[in-house]
Amino acid sequence: MKRAMLAAVFVLAAAFTPLQAQSIAGTWQGTLSIPTQQGASVNRNPRLVFTIEKSADGGFRGGITYIDFGSSIPLTSVTFSAQDVTFAQSDAGFSFRGKLSADGQFITGTWMQGDRSLPLTLQLATADTLWKREGSALPSMAADADPSYEVATIKPATADEQHPVFDLRAHRFNATGTSAKELIKVAWNIRGRQVIGGPLWLDDKKFDIVAEPDTPGRPSETQSRVMVRKLLVERFHLQAHTSQQDYPVLALTLDPKAPRPAPSDPKFSDNVSMYGRRDGDDIVVHISGATIPQMLGFIMNTFQARQLVDETGLTGTYNITLRIAIPAPSPNQPPVGDEDIGNALVQAAQQAGFKFIAKKEPLQVVIIDHIDPPTPN
Repeated sequence: MKRAMLAAVFVLAAAFTPLQAQSIAGTWQGTLSIPTQQGASVNRNPRLVFTIEKSADGGFRGGITYIDFGSSIPLTSVTFSAQDVTFAQSDAGFSFRGKLSADGQFITGTWMQGDRSLPLTLQLATADTLWKREGSALPSMAADADPSYEVATIKPATADEQHPVFDLRAHRFNATGTSAKELIKVAWNIRGRQVIGGPLWLDDKKFDIVAEPDTPGRPSETQSRVMVRKLLVERFHLQAHTSQQDYPVLALTLDPKAPRPAPSDPKFSDNVSMYGRRDGDDIVVHISGATIPQMLGFIMNTFQARQLVDETGLTGTYNITLRIAIPAPSPNQPPVGDEDIGNALVQAAQQAGFKFIAKKEPLQVVIIDHIDPPTPN
């Protein structure tokens, strides 16, 4: 009898051991199937990669990478209890809830964002099956390299490609809907108000550009800017000089009474990401893996009435959330102006531990002496 009881206990223990030993630490990936909207020409089904690891307190932490868009953001919570799994990002307003399979290889559940729920199955990835971002396997370009674009194709952009898109950390410079003025801003890392002179087409004509460096590896942002400057000289015959001019600016400083922004973890924020959502009368903007100047650059893409400059003294990259009180458009209310947006940004920055100080400051300007339309390919 005792032997039978011991055997039964052993069987029960063996049955429960795999369940207790299971963990969600690892890399999980799956494709989110988004129904194609009527009239849409492309069905975008983003591939998602979740990186999960044990945290110091015994729980879990992690991040999500949109593998096809190159953006990574940390998750705000990761929970695992009795096969139930939850990944959430409260700033971006999404969550995933699912159940871990008995063999620990799949998590089957639902992706929820706003009022939309979509099925999503994640599979535990191996070194061989793990999805990788395009070009992520390339080593960095040598720090002392002085690269140029060996081959560059420039052609007029189509009517639906009128917004500049490019990645300065990619090996190949692939820009769509980009003007010569935008290229000048990239080359000198300045804003539009700092480009002085030039013909009318400088901002009006848009181009698609594909350029291949003559040096192997992924360039740094500085190396890409140097190559864009060389491209402007070689293909647009740009002649320009720089100077200084005083501008009214908003200088970003730290509130001495507020906590410092949270440094980003390169495991979960290995590049710059920015995303926003409407929350009542507020717009919640979360910036991940960004330096303070990069954060200000993102803000200035929306609020262009005033130059923003960094006087925080902070280095490194941070995760920062801004809650900007901008009412949703209403037919009974006048449109929100730049001054309203500026005031809302000042308030949002103060809530996040910063302060904006209005002042005048000399900024570098690029003065166009001569520029031509691009030479033929």
